[in-house]
Amino acid sequence: MRLLTIFIASLLTATIALAAVAYSVINVRPGDTLNMRSQPNPGARVVQTIPHDANGVLLTGRRSAGDWVEVTYQRRRGWVNARFLGLASGRYEIPAFLDCAGTEPFWSIRLTPGYASADLMFAERRYLFRISRFQQVMNRTDIAHIRGASRNASLSLIVRHESCSDGMSDTNYPYSAVALISGVNTIAGCCRPAQPR
Repeated sequence: MRLLTIFIASLLTATIALAAVAYSVINVRPGDTLNMRSQPNPGARVVQTIPHDANGVLLTGRRSAGDWVEVTYQRRRGWVNARFLGLASGRYEIPAFLDCAGTEPFWSIRLTPGYASADLMFAERRYLFRISRFQQVMNRTDIAHIRGASRNASLSLIVRHESCSDGMSDTNYPYSAVALISGVNTIAGCCRPAQPR
C-alpha cells in the first residue's frame, strides 16, 4: 500500500510540474480561434474555442501521434494542435517546437510541448528534461529563460530574439541560445522554429 501511495504521489507531482508552465496561443490570426477538440484529430468535435491571443493554456501531460497535446483552458479539457502553442506570444513569441544547436562543440536541444531533449555529441550524452519553468526577463521580453530537470541533470536555457549565425554556414537564425546543463560547460548556439515530428 505504501508503494502505491508513493507511486500515485510521484504521478501527481509530475503532472503538477508539467502543468506549471503555461502556454500561449500563437500562429492564429486575430478574429480567429484555436479549436480544442474532444479527440486528437482535426475532425473531432470542438469542445471549446480558445482566443487567438490567449495565455494560460496548461498541458496535462498526454500526447498523441503527430503534434497533438491534451490541454486545459478555463477548466475545460481537450486536444489542440501544438503548432499553435508557444511559450510566449506576440512580438517575442517562442514556439513550443524549437530546435537549438551549436557547433564546435556540436550539440542540439529540441523543445517540444513540456519537454526539452538534449544531444551533447561532444560529451556523448543525451538527456530528456521536463520543462519546469518559463520566464521572460523582467526588463527585456526579447530574452527568455527556460528551465528543466531530468532524473540526473538540470537544464537552464536562455533564448534571445536576435539574428544568430552558427559560424559554419550562411544561415541566419532568428534566436540565439546559451545553455547550461549540470556537469557540462556552458554552450552557445542558435535556434529556429522546428517542425513537429
